[in-house]
Amino acid sequence: MIPQPGRRVLQSAVCLVTISVFAAHGTAQPLVAPTEALSAAEQQKRFHLPPGFEIQLFACEPAIHKPMNFTFDGGGRLFVTDTLEYPYPAKADAMPRDTVKVLTDRDHDGTADEVTTFVDRLNIPLGVMPIPRGVLVYGIGGVMRCLDTNGDGKADTRDVLLSNFGHRDTHGMVNSFTRGLDGWLYACHGFSNDSSPRGSDGQTIKMNSGNTFRMRLDGSHVEYFTHGQVNPFGLAFDPLGNLYSADCHTMPIYALLRGAYYPSFGKAHDGLGFGPTMIDHNHGSSGIGGIAYYAADHFPPEYRDTIMIGNPVTGRVNHDRLRAHGSTYEAVELPDFVSCDDPWFRPVYLQVGPDGALYIADFYNRIIGHYEVPLEHPGRDRERGRIWRVVYTGKGVERVAKTRPPIATDLGHASPARLVEMLDDPNLTVRTLATHELVDRVGRAAVEPLKSLLASRHATPRARIHAMWALERIEPLDWSLVDRLVADADRGVRVHALKLLAERSADDCPQARAALSDPDPFVRRAAADVLGRRPRIENVKPLLDLWTSTAPEDTHLIHVARMALRDQLLKPGNYAQLTGVVGADRADLDRLAEVSLGVGNVDSAAFVWQQLQANPATGQRDALVHHVARHIAADKLDELYAASLKRADAPWLEQAGRLRSLSRGAQERGAEVPEEIRAWAARLAGELLGADDEARVRTGIELARELRPPVFEALSQAAAADARFAGLRTAAMDACVANDAPRSVSLLVGVLANAAEPMNLRQHSAAALARVNSELARQQLLANLQTAPQRLAVEIAGALSDSGDGAEGLLAAIESGKASPRLLQEPAVMARLRARKLQNLDERLSKVTAGLPPQDDRVRELIDQRRKLVAGTKAESARGAAVFEKHCAVCHRIGEKGAKIGPNLDGVGIRGLDRLLEDILDPNRNVDQAFRATQVVANGRVLSGLALRDEGQILILADAQGKEVRVPQAEIEERTTSGLSPMPANVPDLVSEEDFAHLVGYLLSQREKPPAAK
Repeated sequence: MIPQPGRRVLQSAVCLVTISVFAAHGTAQPLVAPTEALSAAEQQKRFHLPPGFEIQLFACEPAIHKPMNFTFDGGGRLFVTDTLEYPYPAKADAMPRDTVKVLTDRDHDGTADEVTTFVDRLNIPLGVMPIPRGVLVYGIGGVMRCLDTNGDGKADTRDVLLSNFGHRDTHGMVNSFTRGLDGWLYACHGFSNDSSPRGSDGQTIKMNSGNTFRMRLDGSHVEYFTHGQVNPFGLAFDPLGNLYSADCHTMPIYALLRGAYYPSFGKAHDGLGFGPTMIDHNHGSSGIGGIAYYAADHFPPEYRDTIMIGNPVTGRVNHDRLRAHGSTYEAVELPDFVSCDDPWFRPVYLQVGPDGALYIADFYNRIIGHYEVPLEHPGRDRERGRIWRVVYTGKGVERVAKTRPPIATDLGHASPARLVEMLDDPNLTVRTLATHELVDRVGRAAVEPLKSLLASRHATPRARIHAMWALERIEPLDWSLVDRLVADADRGVRVHALKLLAERSADDCPQARAALSDPDPFVRRAAADVLGRRPRIENVKPLLDLWTSTAPEDTHLIHVARMALRDQLLKPGNYAQLTGVVGADRADLDRLAEVSLGVGNVDSAAFVWQQLQANPATGQRDALVHHVARHIAADKLDELYAASLKRADAPWLEQAGRLRSLSRGAQERGAEVPEEIRAWAARLAGELLGADDEARVRTGIELARELRPPVFEALSQAAAADARFAGLRTAAMDACVANDAPRSVSLLVGVLANAAEPMNLRQHSAAALARVNSELARQQLLANLQTAPQRLAVEIAGALSDSGDGAEGLLAAIESGKASPRLLQEPAVMARLRARKLQNLDERLSKVTAGLPPQDDRVRELIDQRRKLVAGTKAESARGAAVFEKHCAVCHRIGEKGAKIGPNLDGVGIRGLDRLLEDILDPNRNVDQAFRATQVVANGRVLSGLALRDEGQILILADAQGKEVRVPQAEIEERTTSGLSPMPANVPDLVSEEDFAHLVGYLLSQREKPPAAK
């Protein structure tokens, strides 16, 4: 389950499909390591660590195979999920071979001297967590409780606590079981899969792709923790109870805020914006696995309270220290903590052990990724795996060695008094394990020792933190004690006391309201989170004051305050009381309108509409109008439209924004805008289409495409050969089809049949004709197929294949010799043909394609030609950057340029020339199933693109230009997923050879710089 370092995703006109692999020191990291495997002893000699550190082999093959997740129990034993099956699940008729193994270092020499199998017959296991007499483990089939009931050291019972987890993508499954001080089990839900686990209490959550969630250990309840991220793999708590995740393809580290939404491919947020980031660098790759927060005393002080993450792409363990801006941490890049000259080193999971060492799961493999190299590639290793242990042996280590044993006391057999004593251990791992032992094993016998510790004036803050949690979970704390802890002199105690309050079910929490004024920002943040779970009208004004008084750089505190305010407004009846609480304070009312974007109901829309009328110039105006148009009561719509028409003399940008907002809101509620609004759109679009300014014409085209006012003549002028702005012609063609499909045919045929037109425009006209989806359009496509050059013929054939009649006509043309059978070797054509499910298709195909040379020969020739072109061109970075911005940046980002529909391309140059050429020129070679094109037949139109999300009654696709296409759900007659990438396969026709060489040169120049020592 190596976290995916790259994704095939939709691009723009030049849709660059790439694995984001960027070696931290600028040297290429091949997808398939050219070296042979080394023994563990040989590999150990190839590591590089900071002075004073040593890496030790804790375990390796044949005792273990492929380790993916692990965790310690109270006895210091390491429970490891071990796979032979990955990346393919075991077949239904075969016995799965994967296991949970227990590794024990009995003589405390840093090497596991006993390896036993605790659970066998598992199918790609990942998350694992020891519990009394057994473990919880995720494998294909669900979260299982596996118990050893007879004491022989091996699980003899297993039952499924949670099921309905998707596993179509085996590198994106549930992982990283991490138990909090609150007793919940936290976990990541990985990329691409769809899951709907249900607790025994009947509550179900539905997850698609990246999310984090938490569950009760008995499976009684499951709930979201955060939404989004692409492929989170790794969780870690810090001493304050902050939870961090490692993620692939967004940013490598997030400090997770309960309930926040984080970026993912094409997904929307909750109306409040995405949860804030804490890092602005990617450590040389977008494939990250495992995260550890170092909160122990074995390493020197400068390594404490820092974060390490595994980077299986570059074969390194990256390192960041934290800089505080209020309650927001900024990750400051440090030199890598571990690197290795053996390219097979794949660190996928990290954890700080009870001995203070850093443990690393090494998925030792020749192959980096899951998709970029075929899964059946013979170079994939399934036998070798290592677990490494990093210890400090340098200056000052003698002091630590004399005061603490190499492995913590066996907490699994420790007395209650000893466990309470261990709540003050310098190592967070030990303190946490001791807390769970007190709750799980000791139970009520621990109550009095814990109360005594909390009553002692000599107890340290960290001991009090763990004692309060242990006692709360056994026998809830008295409210008087809670009040005292919330007012404790130590900020960590106050933070955890508030987190403890958040887990209680009290209706009101005056302690948290008071804590909003605490001098410490982490305390204020914890208090705001408490109030988010306890919505009351009394909380609104204090939360507004918190937001107002917080420095802008403390983004995490502001986001929690905004989410808490949103949650107050979700409580029925609270909107009606806002005036009495806030009064006429304009700034507060505007803030409440802003957070109302996260409240999708009639009351929120009525409030927002009231504020818009009082302050038409408020911020986020278009978003607010959209919200009102979608959610306001039906009997208020006429009032909204009438008031909007009064803004018909506003500046053109404001008008356009208002019209789009009204149209989208109406679509999402399944309604149409009235004729008066369409007339306004027609007037504005007509004015804009006739302007001499490109930005105005572009906006006019967008309005015409979306609202479909009667402006076809002006649109056709923008699409014509003599159009003032040639770069807008393709957008104008698309808008013509959306605006008036039948009238578009002659326009599009004029472009298609004109050999003087640029090839990319002729190809685009063929695709546009397919969307017309009429008999006349198909006849014109077939008529032009006979004389079209190969590059255009491929596009026409694909367009014909978008409908059953067109596909039949294409086959008949080929069978009668009027079109080349080579067209049937094109992946884009074949995938569409097979989707039509024509009779006797295979038999017909075999007849007309017999004896043809392989399609790969032509692709190889093209790649060879472009390789020579690039090699013979002195690339100009500025020119290549301009080509990127024009053709790629609508979906992708380099630095601060571009969008975030697809993965960032920072550092993409490390891919090397050959791989870049393959991805650009042969995009369908290996398409991630999550990014295959979706084809929709809707109201007689055939649309294709990347399915992004559903918004009410609207399905949103991203087309080949990266633009959103909004399709009413009620109009969808057929929806299928192809095996193709949504990116265009005609890059050579979209970009001149000269520009292509400069683009590739620019991409190759993108290399991650090594961090400076800080």
